[in-house]
Amino acid sequence: MPSRRQTLAGAGLAAAGLVVGSTVTAERSTPATLDWPMARYDAAGTGYNPEATGPRDDPTVAWSSELESIGGYEIDQPVVVDGTVYAGNDELIALDAATGDVRFSYGSYSGASRSSPACASTSIYRTKTLVIGAPGGIVGLNAGGGHALFGLRFGEERWLGPGEAPNSSFFGASKAPSPVALDDTVYAAVPGTGDIAAIEADNGSERWRKRIEYETEYSTTLTRPAVRDGTVFVTGWPYQVRAFDAETGEERWDDEHDEQMVRPPTATEGGVVVPTRTGVTVYEADGGDVRWTRDLDGNATEGAAAVAEGRVFVADGTESLYALDLETGDDEWSVSFSRGETPVVADGVVYVSRGIELVAFDAETGEQRFAHEAERYVSPPAVGDGVLYVVDGDRVLTLEEGA
Repeated sequence: MPSRRQTLAGAGLAAAGLVVGSTVTAERSTPATLDWPMARYDAAGTGYNPEATGPRDDPTVAWSSELESIGGYEIDQPVVVDGTVYAGNDELIALDAATGDVRFSYGSYSGASRSSPACASTSIYRTKTLVIGAPGGIVGLNAGGGHALFGLRFGEERWLGPGEAPNSSFFGASKAPSPVALDDTVYAAVPGTGDIAAIEADNGSERWRKRIEYETEYSTTLTRPAVRDGTVFVTGWPYQVRAFDAETGEERWDDEHDEQMVRPPTATEGGVVVPTRTGVTVYEADGGDVRWTRDLDGNATEGAAAVAEGRVFVADGTESLYALDLETGDDEWSVSFSRGETPVVADGVVYVSRGIELVAFDAETGEQRFAHEAERYVSPPAVGDGVLYVVDGDRVLTLEEGA
C-alpha cells in the first residue's frame, strides 16, 4: 500500500518561468501519429521503430520552441506520446507535436537534472503516467498536466516512488538513468542506490526490488535497464551484468565482465548487447553465455547501442561509429566518429548526435546523408512520421525533409 508521501498530489507546482516562446517556421500538413514513448524508443532499448520515418537529406526546421532552463550539457532525448512532445532536463515542457505550441509545463521538484520520461499505462487515471528518474527518487506525473487554478497547477505529480539521497560513488552523485515502461509496470534503477525495481505505474509502489552487489567502499551505479520476453537486463559500474525475472525479480543469471565500464544493455532476439568502454559483448538471453565479443579499442564511457534489421550500431568513443552483424560481430561498415553517443534508427537511416551536430548515415552503407548544425549540444532524436524531434541546447525543435 503506497504511503501518503507516494500518493499525495504535487500541489502548488509553479509553471511560470520555463517557456520563453514558440516559433513556427513551417506549417506541418500531417498531425503526429507515431509515438516515441521513452528514451531509446522501447523497453528493449533498441532505438528503432520500424514504422517511423525521418528526413533523409538536408532537413529544415518545421518549428522550434525555446526553453529557459536547459540543465547543462547532458541533453536528454525527448519523448512523443499521443501527439505531445515532452522535453527538458531541469524542467519539463509539453508541446503540440504538430505545431510546437506550448500545452503546459511542469514545475521544478525532486532535484534538478531529471531523466527522459517513460510513458506508462494506468488503470485508475484517464490520462497516462509519465515516469522520470530524479536524484530524489522515481516520480510519476500526470501526462495531461493536471489542472490550473489561480496561476498554480495542481495534480501534476501522481506519486513519488522509491529513492534515496543521492549516493557518493567514485564518480560522485550522478544523473538518474531513464526508467522503462512496459504495460502497467515501470522498471528503473532506484536513484541513490544500487537497486533495480519493478514499480506499479498506478501508484509508485514496489512489486519487487533487488540489490546489485558490489563489495567495496564504492556503490554500484546502474544504467537504464532493458526488458524483453519476461526478463529484465541491467548493467552497473564497474562490471556487473544481471538478468532478472520481470514478474518476480528472481535472478536468472549474472556475469562479472572483464571490462570495468559496462554501458546500458539492449535486448534483442539475437541476444543481449552490452557495450563497454572498449568494445561490445553479446550474451545469450537465456543463461548468459557469451555469444561473441568485439574489442574495438575504444574509450566510450557513455552511450548505448541501437539494434535494427540484424545490425548493432555503436560508437567507440574515440574514432568510429560501427555497424556490426548481430549474429557474428563482424564489421558491416565503420565511419569516422569521435564521440560515445546513442544512435537511433528509422527507415534505413542512422541518426546520432555529434556535439553540436545531428548526423545521419545510411544504415546499409554508412554513407553520410547529412549533418545538421545545431546551436548548442543536441540530444538524440525521437523519430515520428517524417520528422525528428530534438532538444538543441535551449530549444526544442522538429526537423523535416527540406523542399
